[in-house]
Amino acid sequence: MVQPPKGTATLTEAALRPTGERDEAWAETAALQRQVAALEDDLAASRTSLRRMIREGDLPPQ
Repeated sequence: MVQPPKGTATLTEAALRPTGERDEAWAETAALQRQVAALEDDLAASRTSLRRMIREGDLPPQ
């Protein structure tokens, strides 16, 4: 079998590289989606708290 020159990727390695990059992108996307969900929850809680403070007239002094 002919060996590829040193420093060059085999066809299999070259074919697997995009798969690995795709998997990394999916993992990053999933992590970012979890972060967005957490931030949306925080925003909703802040809005609820502000509405309660406005309704009760319990705003901090400006």
